[in-house]
Amino acid sequence: MRSIIEHIRQINAERTPVMNLCACLCVVVMLGLANLICHYVLHTDMSFIMPWMLAATALYFFIPALVLWIVTGNPSGRS
Repeated sequence: MRSIIEHIRQINAERTPVMNLCACLCVVVMLGLANLICHYVLHTDMSFIMPWMLAATALYFFIPALVLWIVTGNPSGRS
């Protein structure tokens, strides 16, 4: 169990919930810009994959912090 928590701490990289939110918003903006470039420059429809990428982004940033918060009592994983 301890090695799983250490692995989750490495994934979270001691980010606080506010840092996770800001990083998630930055990635969402970059995905939106990439979607616009694909649509207008490359004339490619990426709308079928965008919800999946947005969900994966949110899961990546918030699930490790939630698990650390439940297990250690601190969302950043610091002892």
